[in-house]
Amino acid sequence: MNKPKPPQPEQKQMQDHSVITPQNTLKGVVRRTAEPGEIDMSVVERAEAALASLKGEFSGWMNTECERLESARKAMHQNGYNAATLELLFRSSHDIKGDAATLGYPLAGTIAGSLGRLIYHWPKGSQLPMQLVDRAVEAIRAVVRENVRHPQEPTGAEVAEKLAILVEQYLARELKDAYAEIAGDAAPALRLPEYK
Repeated sequence: MNKPKPPQPEQKQMQDHSVITPQNTLKGVVRRTAEPGEIDMSVVERAEAALASLKGEFSGWMNTECERLESARKAMHQNGYNAATLELLFRSSHDIKGDAATLGYPLAGTIAGSLGRLIYHWPKGSQLPMQLVDRAVEAIRAVVRENVRHPQEPTGAEVAEKLAILVEQYLARELKDAYAEIAGDAAPALRLPEYK
């Protein structure tokens, strides 16, 4: 039996480019209950169960991410900062920022967010503060190595906050008046339950 072919995405041709709009197939996956506006929570529960079954692998995945970040930092020390080394360091920190909370290391994600912000907004005509980069990478690796899982663990939270402050001070000093354009982009500190 032949499977029906998925519908072709809508494509609009412009003078110098095409715009492709893929079909939204997610609506067909979400099941609704008899109550209008309610979503069948069994789907969410199954997704959470699938995620829980993978939990044993999270530490290994975070260690792999940390190794990539450390390799990027070493490449920058060996080769200086150029487009390739900056891209590698930024992508590694950005991946950790995106994955860390899901993998159970929210502090590593917070620190990686500060590092990514530093790299992204660093004024290219000035010296990249490698000591600050080094401390951020070391802090991320320490959070993972020491298995710090709670976002308000006192030492980890203090390190994350101090690194974020140092990044903002550096950017404010180097960007001068242009800092005002990005100052509001800094993620606000979340007030989470006290560490126990």
